[in-house]
Amino acid sequence: MNETTFSALSLPPALVAGLEKQGITTPTDIQQKMIPAIKTKQDIIGRSETGSGKTLAYLLPLFAQVDLSIRGTQALILTPTHELAVQVHKQAELLAKNAGLDIRTALIIGTANMARQIERLKDKPQIVIGSTGRILALIQRRKITAHLIKTIVLDEGDRLLEDGNYNDVQAVIKTTLRDRQLVLLSASVDAQTKTRAKAWMKEPVLLIEGTAQSTAVPKQIAHHFILTTHREKFVMLRKVLAGEKPQKAIVFINNPENIEVTVDKLCHHGIAAAGIYGQAGKLDRKNALEDFRNGRIHVLVASDLGARGLDIPGVTHVINLDIPEDAIHYLHRAGRCGRQGAFGCVISLVTPYERRYIHSYEKQWGLQFTQKDMSYGKLTDSKKTKKDLVQKPKSAAKNGKPIPAQHKKKQQHNGKKENFSQVKKKDCRNRKNHV
Repeated sequence: MNETTFSALSLPPALVAGLEKQGITTPTDIQQKMIPAIKTKQDIIGRSETGSGKTLAYLLPLFAQVDLSIRGTQALILTPTHELAVQVHKQAELLAKNAGLDIRTALIIGTANMARQIERLKDKPQIVIGSTGRILALIQRRKITAHLIKTIVLDEGDRLLEDGNYNDVQAVIKTTLRDRQLVLLSASVDAQTKTRAKAWMKEPVLLIEGTAQSTAVPKQIAHHFILTTHREKFVMLRKVLAGEKPQKAIVFINNPENIEVTVDKLCHHGIAAAGIYGQAGKLDRKNALEDFRNGRIHVLVASDLGARGLDIPGVTHVINLDIPEDAIHYLHRAGRCGRQGAFGCVISLVTPYERRYIHSYEKQWGLQFTQKDMSYGKLTDSKKTKKDLVQKPKSAAKNGKPIPAQHKKKQQHNGKKENFSQVKKKDCRNRKNHV
């Protein structure tokens, strides 16, 4: 692309000035391609690496196309998680404020009070952002006028078109007119996603690739793994956090039900941590993200779904306490750090059995992993094998002397399983000695 400025992309001067207030003066590759493409009103499937500016790639042309004389929803942005919806809404509000434009947006997510959302919709916002289920419910109640919608954006579209979300997304799309524009964007777009999306799109569908890299993971991210046992994973996590001292680290867990107990354990050991998971209330999730962004906590524990699409500046480390079996999930996790060209580090804690997943990531994404270990508080190269993890039973001392009684008591104490569910919840933000 030859365009090197937002003005060259024929955006209104007010939007260009608004971006300059945010310190954004040069469009990214995906923005250079998506902005003029969306203006053509064609249906689009776009893919670009995480942290490449996909949100502004669709927000800017949507803002440019809003007809201020029409009272009603003209653009719909669907996201797979509440956290991503909140993030997109904040970016839209900031853009409208900095540009000095009277473009109203509304955040519609499932955990919020529906009555208040209905009141907000009386202001006739031109852009509605939120979760599919709640938006569908409000369309069915005729609180959102679907026939006025000109463009639907599926942010993190591959997740929205998975089996659990597919029917609701389809139902929302069917409430709109056939000539509306459909735009799908994600860091990964597989064959199934393309097939399902094209079933709703008008030919010719534009396929846009936002990067020419062979891998969708930015090159400035280092990939490490530490070989350990399942039982020792949490101990190793504490060692990594203590040694690396990250200002912002995201710890990933496969099962969302384990997030709360992991946060409790970290807090118990004086580590400033919080978690985002489905069972948490809207306010709790909001506070956790705000505390993490503002540096009041240094560790955020999350699942793949909870952290999908989050754009939090300054995340230097991603730690996989549970290794993702799906290579695509590894891609999205890794993309939480090293954003906008910054350095990032991904550390995966794996058992000998789980090491096979590291090999699959290397093969599929062309990544290069280095094996590490924590030694004297530092991350060092390692050649540890499965045999090194097998602990030999302690017998009598070398001189035939029995194990001291004091040592036996220590062993018995270490053998007890701590019941962290009984640990009183503590506010990590008030702790002084944190990582």
